[in-house]
Amino acid sequence: MNTQPKGGTRPWLKILLAASLALNLAVIGFGAGAAWRYHDGPPKSEGPPMLGRFIFKDLGRQEIRRLLRQRSDETGHARDRRRGEMEKIVTLLRAETLDIDAVKTILEAHVVETNAFLLSVSQVWGQRLDGLSLSQRQQIADRMEARLKGGPRRRRSADHDQ
Repeated sequence: MNTQPKGGTRPWLKILLAASLALNLAVIGFGAGAAWRYHDGPPKSEGPPMLGRFIFKDLGRQEIRRLLRQRSDETGHARDRRRGEMEKIVTLLRAETLDIDAVKTILEAHVVETNAFLLSVSQVWGQRLDGLSLSQRQQIADRMEARLKGGPRRRRSADHDQ
């Protein structure tokens, strides 16, 4: 009997080498994609930041989630509403004849619902401002001014995500 191992690589080693090659190609792809996307530096904004975006970040995730839950209790789950809107629009777009009035009705209802949520966010932020000291308000004004000047975007103070 021949006790010498067969020639060639073992199947598990082939799989391991293929997985390693795939991982290396993925890392190279991510690196090349990032280099291509940011070859001139990070994307430049097209003007001053939006006040609404600043308010959302200033209130913090927990407060926004609380407001979303509160809104969902009043009007139904936002995810279900969005899915329903999209499904209706898809059906209308696939129809032989476009019912533009139905599309407008869905879009207007979406805008009204979104506006109601944004209004509740702005009211909560306004109430929060009303309870702040001058020094706290000045800190918020400093952050807003830094954003206007294109300063750091990822800076967070401890009171943002409470």
